[in-house]
Amino acid sequence: MTEHDDRHHPTDDAPKRGLLILVVGPSGVGKDSLLDGARDRLSEEAHCCFPRRCITRPAGTIGENHIPVRPDDFPSMAKQGAFLLSWQAHDMCYGVPRHVQDDVTNGKTVIVNVSRSVIDDARALVGEDHVRVISICANSDVLRQRLEARGREDQYEVEKRLARASGYQVNGPNVMQVQNDADLETGISRFIEAIRAPQLTSVPVSSSI
Repeated sequence: MTEHDDRHHPTDDAPKRGLLILVVGPSGVGKDSLLDGARDRLSEEAHCCFPRRCITRPAGTIGENHIPVRPDDFPSMAKQGAFLLSWQAHDMCYGVPRHVQDDVTNGKTVIVNVSRSVIDDARALVGEDHVRVISICANSDVLRQRLEARGREDQYEVEKRLARASGYQVNGPNVMQVQNDADLETGISRFIEAIRAPQLTSVPVSSSI
């Protein structure tokens, strides 16, 4: 007599792994504005997460809503595994909290602004099929206008940032480019389109949106 195979496969109830979306781009390209806009528009989509970064910047300073960490505490926190990813830039330390990896494992789409220097680390830790890189770009005239308008850098520093931006490249699988040199609403719409795009396989080809 042939019996029906009613065996339960262990993977049947396992949550579908999510996606870690790394947002990168040169200074002045408008990453913060796109992230703020996307966070507002996607606030009712429970699977989308925008975790706060840990930064060695005091609370209450102008900029993103971050988790302040004392500079003296950051190295020990990193050694103890508090961060999934960490890096230094502009005399500050940045960390992506360790819980982000659990969020991706549990099927969440996690969107976070990072340095391109940690992309390979993220692919190794999370799995390259579960990491998407959204590279924000804009032409040099737009970048110059934005850098000068925000007033953080003198002209020499502006020129240095523009020179770095001209050679800004992101390589590897699952890289998508979002052009952010139009108005803000257009940029946010393009950014959300890239977030919502079907999950790719590891094909080392960039897409332009």
